[in-house]
Amino acid sequence: MTIDLTPYLTEKGPKYLAIARALSEAVRQGELAPGTRLPPHRQLAENLGVSVQTVSRAYAQAEKMGLVQARIGSGTWINALDDARESAYLRGHEARQESPLIDLSIAHPVCTPSHHLRFRQVLAELAEQASPEVITACRPIAGLAHQRERASHWLHSRLHVPGDLDDRILCNGAAHGLMLAISSVVQHGDLVLTEALTDHGLIALSRTLGFQLRGIAIDHEGIVPEALDLACQRFKPRALYLTPTQLNPTGATMSEARRDAVAEVLARHRVWLIEDDVHALLEAPGFTPVTARIPQLSFHVTSLTKVTVPGLRAGYLTVPRGQLHHVLPRMRATTWMATSLVFEIADRWLADGTVEAMAGEQRRLLGERQQLIRHRLGHHALESRPTSLHVWVSLPDAWRAEELQQQAEQEGLAITTAVPFMVERTPPPRRIRVSIGAEQDFARFEEGVKRLGVLLDEAPPPMMQIVY
Repeated sequence: MTIDLTPYLTEKGPKYLAIARALSEAVRQGELAPGTRLPPHRQLAENLGVSVQTVSRAYAQAEKMGLVQARIGSGTWINALDDARESAYLRGHEARQESPLIDLSIAHPVCTPSHHLRFRQVLAELAEQASPEVITACRPIAGLAHQRERASHWLHSRLHVPGDLDDRILCNGAAHGLMLAISSVVQHGDLVLTEALTDHGLIALSRTLGFQLRGIAIDHEGIVPEALDLACQRFKPRALYLTPTQLNPTGATMSEARRDAVAEVLARHRVWLIEDDVHALLEAPGFTPVTARIPQLSFHVTSLTKVTVPGLRAGYLTVPRGQLHHVLPRMRATTWMATSLVFEIADRWLADGTVEAMAGEQRRLLGERQQLIRHRLGHHALESRPTSLHVWVSLPDAWRAEELQQQAEQEGLAITTAVPFMVERTPPPRRIRVSIGAEQDFARFEEGVKRLGVLLDEAPPPMMQIVY
């Protein structure tokens, strides 16, 4: 086929990158639809007046960006863009046996030997003391009564989440709870609002459940109430998915005044709130969830994975009064009931103070790593919370995020661009997310930050600056 990329070409940077960016812009503006076959390398080279080698490099770059897919014997095709980005992001963190990357890319708490010791100790206790129902029960669907009672007390006393026992559901992690909440009030084709940059899991869920997703402007505190109000007036959304504490990837955290303002907008427009409070324990006690302001409209979700160990998939969903009968059928359809053995561990850790102790330890460990980041990279524009899992780093003028990500991998580093978190198909911000918990060894983490600092302070290597 013949395509005209000249309206989207710029003179800035290497020609192969300009062509790759032109392909991206043509897709974004609808000129090239998913499933479109691109011209052979030689044909496009002749059309643009460049070498075949330049087009080959452009197609290779576009494939790394998730824009296209090369099929042997069939040519190069435009991808379904969101699926390609999501799958590439998820594939990018697979462990490598040879020359493993230093991982600054994935959200993960710092897990010390003390975490493993606590885990072994509680398993030994359960082997001696656990009730048979922990492994034999298949109801109630919402979870075993004693586990829900403990969780309900903890949610109310520690996180200030309103509700009582009949409003709580135990679920297999926060992602499961969010799926239950959204599917209970959002139908196929409905519109859900969220932050302009949001958790990539929500973006994947929107495709799975078939609802529309629209991003709302954010600032250093997260979603902007005035922009939310305008979107509610204009689009009549069904729900808002909100992360008020340590938004992924920026770390933005709402003040109490901002939470008041957002709650007022939602109450006035009668829009459901799906509150993702999974990072609540990474902050010292003090914040009150938005749910507490409008409990009749709010689903609240949190879990223990960010402050204990990722494998403890203990999630807690609080539903508005009268909504339990909508949620339970979806719970039964997706998992029947949450894994009781996991929640028995969580129950014991909530009872003896282990969860709070581990949360305090996690905040201390992350605080040390945040200080190191500030020391090494503080001359760059950084956004983060003192105890958050990530740092949102602004790039020097010489770098583009996807180019830095590519070069970082060659230097033995895994980092993440903004692309997996983008709701709208707009040019991505020139930022990277640096995650600070995945590397358990502090010296290895420090080495990764050192390498990243060297990259940021240097210009891209010559091969990225060649103009053909």
